[in-house]
Amino acid sequence: MASTKLKTLILLDVLREETDEERRMSVPDLVAALNRRGVPAERKGIYRDLEALREHGEDVVQTPTGYYLRKRALDTAELRLLISAVQAAYFITPGRSEKLMDKLLSLESRRRAQEMRSQFNMGGVKCDNDEVLRAIDALNLAIASRRQVSFLYVKFDPERRLVRQRGGERYVVSPYALIWMLDRYYLVANMEGRDDLTHFRLDRMQKVRFEQGPWRHFSQVCAYRSRFDPADYAKKCVNMFGDRTRLVTIRCENALAGDVFDRFGANVTVGRAGDGHFTAVLNAAAGEGLLAWVAQWGARMEIVSPEDVRLAMKERMEKAAALYRT
Repeated sequence: MASTKLKTLILLDVLREETDEERRMSVPDLVAALNRRGVPAERKGIYRDLEALREHGEDVVQTPTGYYLRKRALDTAELRLLISAVQAAYFITPGRSEKLMDKLLSLESRRRAQEMRSQFNMGGVKCDNDEVLRAIDALNLAIASRRQVSFLYVKFDPERRLVRQRGGERYVVSPYALIWMLDRYYLVANMEGRDDLTHFRLDRMQKVRFEQGPWRHFSQVCAYRSRFDPADYAKKCVNMFGDRTRLVTIRCENALAGDVFDRFGANVTVGRAGDGHFTAVLNAAAGEGLLAWVAQWGARMEIVSPEDVRLAMKERMEKAAALYRT
């Protein structure tokens, strides 16, 4: 009985690995495939096993040219999305990216997996900090259990050397959320001794560990009360620069409407400004990130209010212009 069950499972492996909508296998093909794997099989037994797989919920399709497995854990479009995300994620090392892609492609038939592999290149810009995935596990546990963590934090100097910040002193924080933005993964936390939120890139964190100190509730350092909302926070926090959230009015060319909605959501309050322009009221962190985001559009976008934010933008642009006057 046990050998019969094993044969059925191996037959399922054959269907997963060797069949798809464009590559079907007849019963003799399936018998031969099982024999190649050292499993004795005969036609009647294959029919029984195929029926058992269907009864178990496997989407085994019979056609005039043979059988194939149609429904999988992920369809091809979903696999492409996930592999593209792995490819784009800076914080995943090249080696880890390849392993993740292998795991994802193992859900497809070999033929399709080979086709898809040839279309993806993991050779983009990647970090070399292999601690990131372990840090994600530790930080998720710390967030769920409301525990303090500490870590070392590094940055590159002009000689491409990683330099530990604060002279190698550990950062002690109360963690609230992990946010993926601009192909980077960030920890949002409150640093011990401060009354605000700080962002840390996970690829720059080393030696994450739990601490025994008291976890500080986020309601003491931000506007959230019962639940920290990562999606809402990321929408307001431009380019992962944190600052006090304010209502900022901008005036833009109509052609930039899609860019505004992409960044701040389609529920932004807008109004017509005439002459091919519109205004938008943003609920955003009015700091360096917002100024940099507006600056990229040059004369096509301006900050209208508040006055102090408009003045900060003006000073920023004047300093940039001064660099090119000589």
